[in-house]
Amino acid sequence: MNEKTVETSHGQIAVYDTPGDQLPVLMIHANSVCKETFHFQIEALTGKNRIIAVDLPGHGQSSDAVDPLHTYNFDGYADAVCEVIETLGVNRFAILGHSLGGHVALELMRLLPEETAGTMIFGTPPIPPGPAGAALGFLPNPQFAYTGKEVLTKQEIDMVVELALGSDAVPDEFWKTTVRRTDGRSRKLMIDAALSGKHLDQRALVENSAVPLAVINGADDPVINLDYIDSLKFRSLWARGAVRLENAGHGLHWQKHREFNSLLDSFLATIT
Repeated sequence: MNEKTVETSHGQIAVYDTPGDQLPVLMIHANSVCKETFHFQIEALTGKNRIIAVDLPGHGQSSDAVDPLHTYNFDGYADAVCEVIETLGVNRFAILGHSLGGHVALELMRLLPEETAGTMIFGTPPIPPGPAGAALGFLPNPQFAYTGKEVLTKQEIDMVVELALGSDAVPDEFWKTTVRRTDGRSRKLMIDAALSGKHLDQRALVENSAVPLAVINGADDPVINLDYIDSLKFRSLWARGAVRLENAGHGLHWQKHREFNSLLDSFLATIT
């Protein structure tokens, strides 16, 4: 696995870039974690697909944003990833996006429709902008209340890890360190931007985009309104429909990685 740093106008972006003969897969992680959360997917695809896993600005081994107000929102993150893709010379790729990373993936679908061969999102409701949109896609849950907090307590750090990866990951100090490392401004400014209606209408995007889209969620996700997702009129939804993976929550790629990886393989086969 090759790690490198890509200079962008948003700051230095840490990237895993591994070779592969098949379609490159761009992986974008959830809020307050890092690219290593895709360990099982990287392990499964290594030697087949080129893998490009990024740490978003303010996360993991990337630098904090040069201009936090400009970068810490769906559009800003997507623009930073676009610069990475351009620097790496990748002309066509699939996207795998988790939670916040799924929202960034949707923006990339909008920005780079010709380059995006297909997108798989999980833990990500495609929502209209503003608080009304957030109320449609997300369930009222105390476990989600900390996502916009700049400073987290020890208990809230554990909650971030549990939501992102499941309860089995909470004792692992690596993930707690990852959450503590995250620029707290990234949480606050991202939520502020989403609730102020700064991002474009992602519900309208999935209703109109011709880019193949897979939507996977844990059947027991505590923060995503799965009925809302089922109500959407997708233009290019994967033939399997909006999948609910049984006995999994928000971090289904970690909790049920074998089943998740099987779905990922099947989707990649359909778009290549």
